[in-house]
Amino acid sequence: MKKYLGFLVSVVVLGFALSQFTNSYIQAIFISFLVNAIMALSLNFITGLADQFSLGHAGLMAIGAYTAAVFNKEFMGDNWVMIPVGVLFAAIVAAIAGYLISLPSFRLKGDYLAIVTLGMSEIVRVVLLNWDHVGGPRGYNAIQKFPDFYLSFGFGIFLLTVTFMVMYRLKFSWFGRNLWAINEDDIAAEVMGLNVPQTKRRAFVISSFFAGLGGGFYAHHLGYISPGSFTFLISVQILIAAVLGGLGSLSGSIIAALILTFLPEALRSLPTGVDIRMIIFPILLILMMILRPQGIMGRKELSLSAIIGRLKR
Repeated sequence: MKKYLGFLVSVVVLGFALSQFTNSYIQAIFISFLVNAIMALSLNFITGLADQFSLGHAGLMAIGAYTAAVFNKEFMGDNWVMIPVGVLFAAIVAAIAGYLISLPSFRLKGDYLAIVTLGMSEIVRVVLLNWDHVGGPRGYNAIQKFPDFYLSFGFGIFLLTVTFMVMYRLKFSWFGRNLWAINEDDIAAEVMGLNVPQTKRRAFVISSFFAGLGGGFYAHHLGYISPGSFTFLISVQILIAAVLGGLGSLSGSIIAALILTFLPEALRSLPTGVDIRMIIFPILLILMMILRPQGIMGRKELSLSAIIGRLKR
């Protein structure tokens, strides 16, 4: 109980310090980190645990973002108090979309599954690009935002904490053990009586739910979204965060999201003349594949109790 109380106090203090002593640019970076961490966790759950290579998370994120934005504007009267309801609804819609996608897709695996999910993501982007009701190529603007950074940061921390805790519990549950079995050898798992397609489908639906959650939060953070916000590069960035942190490690996904959010911003002032991310991300991946192919954390998880114990020594 004490460690959870300490975590809550730390979040409150951090949020207050950021809101009082930093500018809007720094605050936006912290919110971006929360979004990136949620998306990395959602992808790692399906790619790291169930060994299902997906490149469609940008599409699921887009579904969540547009659903939350339209729902709040059309049905909630642009009331910021109802933002959590809209984000939850967006996550449910993304989960339904994930289920529909999984019906034909999970007869495939490996590169074929990656191609199918990538195609799905592009279909979603093209539909949004040609849908005038949501702004088409102009994008969807005037989306309701939280009235101040403190509320937005607190809501983001809440979403990230819920995402991590749910996936952490699932990882070490019977369902997580089923996913590990599929990861190691899906044929052997099926021989032992495991319904492999159904288990994969459930994992993908859970992953889609949290991708929609991240997308909904993203929309209400920026206040403006467009189809260009959910390109193939976004899916690649999410995948890089999952791989860099360690496939199968939820803690690693958060650490990698932290690195990949703050490092490009720290180097943005360099006079390169190009998007620094396009240089940093490949270099990080190459170095990781050479020096530590299992990722920063491998399959291990950080233990909050162990960290607190070491700090007390």
